[in-house]
Amino acid sequence: MIHVNNKKTVYHVADTAFHANKMRNLFAVIAIVLTTVLFTALFTIGGSLMASMEESVMRQVGGNAHGGFKYLTMDEYNKLKDHPCIKEIGYTVVLAVAENEKLAKRPTEIRYADSETAAKMYFALPTVGRMPEADNEIATDTIVLKQLGIPAELGQKIELEFSVGEVHYTETFTLVGYWEGDIISSASQVWLNRGYIEKILSQYDEEKLKDNVIGTVNADFNFSNSWQIEKKIRKVIADSGYDVDEIHYGVNWAYAGGNESLSAGAILGAVIIILMIVFCGYLIISNVFLISVSKDVSFYGLLKTIGMTGRQITLLLRRQTYMLCFIAIPIGLIVGYGVGAWLTPVVLSILNTNVIKVYFRVWIFVFSALFSLLTVQISIRKPSKLAAKVSPIEALRTSDGSQSIANKKQKSKKIRLFHMAWGNVIRNKKKTVFVIISLSFSLIILNSAYSLAKGFDMDFYLSSMISHDFVLGDVSCFNVHKEYWNQETLSKELVDSLEQKDGVERLGEIYFYEKNCSVSEQWDGFIDLVKEEGDVSADWIVMMEHELAEDMGVEHIYGVDDMFWKEAVLYEGEIDLEKLYSGNYVVVSPYDEEGKLSVYHVGDSVELFGSDGTVKRYEVMAVAAMPHNLSIKHSHPIESNFYMPCDVFLSDIIEKCPMYVTLDVDKGNIEDMEQYLKTYCNETDINMQYESRATIAAEYQNTQRTYKSVGIVISGLLALIGLVNFTNTSVTSIMSRKRELAMLQSIGMTDRQQNRMLILEGMIYILFTTMFTMTIGVLLGAGALKLLLGEGGYIKATFTVVPSIACLPVLFLICGTIPYICHRIISKKSIVERLRECEA
Repeated sequence: MIHVNNKKTVYHVADTAFHANKMRNLFAVIAIVLTTVLFTALFTIGGSLMASMEESVMRQVGGNAHGGFKYLTMDEYNKLKDHPCIKEIGYTVVLAVAENEKLAKRPTEIRYADSETAAKMYFALPTVGRMPEADNEIATDTIVLKQLGIPAELGQKIELEFSVGEVHYTETFTLVGYWEGDIISSASQVWLNRGYIEKILSQYDEEKLKDNVIGTVNADFNFSNSWQIEKKIRKVIADSGYDVDEIHYGVNWAYAGGNESLSAGAILGAVIIILMIVFCGYLIISNVFLISVSKDVSFYGLLKTIGMTGRQITLLLRRQTYMLCFIAIPIGLIVGYGVGAWLTPVVLSILNTNVIKVYFRVWIFVFSALFSLLTVQISIRKPSKLAAKVSPIEALRTSDGSQSIANKKQKSKKIRLFHMAWGNVIRNKKKTVFVIISLSFSLIILNSAYSLAKGFDMDFYLSSMISHDFVLGDVSCFNVHKEYWNQETLSKELVDSLEQKDGVERLGEIYFYEKNCSVSEQWDGFIDLVKEEGDVSADWIVMMEHELAEDMGVEHIYGVDDMFWKEAVLYEGEIDLEKLYSGNYVVVSPYDEEGKLSVYHVGDSVELFGSDGTVKRYEVMAVAAMPHNLSIKHSHPIESNFYMPCDVFLSDIIEKCPMYVTLDVDKGNIEDMEQYLKTYCNETDINMQYESRATIAAEYQNTQRTYKSVGIVISGLLALIGLVNFTNTSVTSIMSRKRELAMLQSIGMTDRQQNRMLILEGMIYILFTTMFTMTIGVLLGAGALKLLLGEGGYIKATFTVVPSIACLPVLFLICGTIPYICHRIISKKSIVERLRECEA
C-alpha cells in the first residue's frame, strides 16, 4: 500500500469545519473554560492553604529552615556543614534568657548569629540598621522594645539582665538594629556580638555548663527542596561519620513534605476533588461533542464516502479540540486564579490560621492546563469513536443521533404535545442523562453546603468554646501552637482591679504548673491499651514509647475555684468538696477526650512535687474532664493532668499568679467590660488576650457564612456547567430539528403549540433533575455529610433540600425560556425558506 501524507488536507478540512461550527465552538469553549476555572481555583486554594499553613507554623516555631542540628560542638559543626546536600547553613550560640522584669511575659533568648543567613532563618534579621559588630551593640525586635518601654530608634540604650551559671549580669547595650516583632512566635531574639558572648562563656568550663544548652552550637540549614527532610538529615549525619543517635536534630514540621509520607487522608481528599472536577468537565465537554457529532453525522458520512478513514476523522476532531483548548484554557487560567485568590481568605478563615497568603506559582497554571487537557482528551474519546465509525448509508438515515430506524407497529392514538415533548427528550437517552446529572450535581452540592452551615448548633458551640462571659489570660494560653509554661502572666493588681469593675458577678481563677517527672508505675501496660482502644496516630504511639523508654513524663497540675468543679464531666467516682479541701485528694482527667482511657483510677495513690522540691502523696478522688477551653493548649505523649482547689495548689505546689481569670458579668455591663478588655489587650498589654461569648458567637456566624459562601460559589460553578450543558442541548436539538419543526408547521402545527412543546421539553428535564436530586441526591448528600461530620460535635448532620426547592422556580424559568428564545429565532424565516435550507 502506498502511504500518502495527507495531514495537510485533513488539517484544512478540520479548520474549515471549525470555522463553520461557531455555535458548537462557543459551547465547547465555555465548557473548557469552566473546567479550567475549577482546576485553577482548586490548585490556587490548595497551594495557598499549604503556603499559609507552612508560614503560620514557621512563625510559631520561630524559623523557616528545613531542619536543625542541636547542641553541637564547633568540631561537629565543621564536619557537618560542608555536606553537598546542604544548600545553605548558619549557626547560633545561646547565651541566656533575658530576666528583665518587664520581659517576664515575653520569652527572650540572647544569642549570637554567625551570619545574616542564620538570623534570616529565625525571621530575626534587622530591617532597620544591622547586626551587632561591637561588644556593646545589640539588635532585637519591636516587641522587646515595647515591653521595655524603649522607642524603636537606633542608638537607644538597652539594659539587659541575664544569668549564666550562678552569676547574674546587668549590662547596657546600644541598639544598632531592629525588626518588626511577631506576636505569633513563641519567643523573641536578642542578637549580641560574638566577642562579647565568647568573653562571658570563657569564664566557665564545660563541666559547669554540662547538660546545658548554653554555649552550644545550634545549626539551621536548608536543602535544595523540602521533600523527605528527615531522610536527608540522617544521610548528612551518617556521611559525616557519626551515628544518627550521636547528633541531636530536628525537622521543621511546617513543611508538608518533610515526613516520609503524606497523609493518606489528604491524598485521598485531593484525588476525590480532582476526579469530581474531571467528571463535571467530562459531562459537559463530552456532551458538546456528542451532540456535534450527532448533528454533523451526514458530514462525517460524506467524508467517509470520499475516502477519509476513521483515523483521519479522529485526527480532524482532535485538531478542532486543540484549537478550542488554545482559546479556552488561557481564559480559564486567568479567571480561575482570580476565583481562587478571592476564595482563599474565605477558606483560610475557617481554619483560623495566623497567615492568609495567596499563593502564586507557575506550577498552578501548568497543572491546571494539563488536567484540563486530560479532561478534554477523555471527553472526546467517545465522540471521536462514534464519528470514526459512521458509515455513509447510516449517515443519510440518522437524525439527532438516533440510530434506530426499525419500524415498530404502533396502535393509533391521539397525539398530545406532552407525548411529543417526551419523545424528543428520550430520543437520545445518553444526552438526557448527561444534562440531568450535571444539573443535579450542583443542587446536591448546594444542599450539602447549606446543610453544613445550617447544622451549626450555637448553644453547643458556645458551651464547648467558652463557659463564662469572659476569659482573660496570656496570649499563649489561647494559641495551640504557642507554649504556656509556668509564665507569670496575670498580676494580682490586675485581678483585683477586675473584681472591682461594675457588674462583675463572679471572678474565677485557674492556676497551672507544669513539671517534668519520672514516669509513674500506672503507665505500665497503658500504651498497649491505647494501641487497642485509643484513636491515636502511629507517630503518637512511637513518641509515647520513646518517652516511656527515656523515663520522660510530664505533670500538668491545675488549681481551680469551686465553680469549675460543677462544670466537670465525671467518668469515675464523685467530687466531694469537703474532702478536696482537706488537701489529700486530687481529680485526674482521662487520657482521651471520650473518657474511655485513663491512666489513673479512683483510689490510686500519686506523688506530686512542688516547685521547691517537696513531695506529697494524694489519693485520686475522681476521673473527670474539666472544660477544655480553660485547659492548657499543648499536650505531651506521656502526660498526666491533676486538679485541686486553688488554696491547696498555692500551699502545696507553687505560689504564683493565675493562668486564667474568668468573669461572669450582668447583662447591663457586658458591652462596657468587652470594651475595657479589648482596649487593655490591644493597647495596655499586647501579650494579653481575652475571649468572650460575643466574640465566639461572631466567630461562629463568620464560620457559618464561610461555609455558605464556599458552597454557593462551588454550586454556582457547577450549576453554570449544568445550564451550559442544557442550553447546548436545547440549541443544537432545535437547530438540528429545523426541518422537522418546519414540516410540523406545514401540516398545521402553530407557533404557539411548538413553543409549548419545546417549553415542555425543558420542564421534563427539570422534573427529572428534581426527582434525581430528591432521591439519589439526598442519599448521596446525607451520606457524605454523615461521613464528614461523624457523630457528635457542634455541627449536626441534618440534610435538607430547601435550597433545591428554592432554586426550582429559577431553573423552570431558565429551562422554559431558552427553548422559547431558540424557537423564536428560527421562526423568523418562513416555512418554505427553512425547508429549502435543510434540503440544501
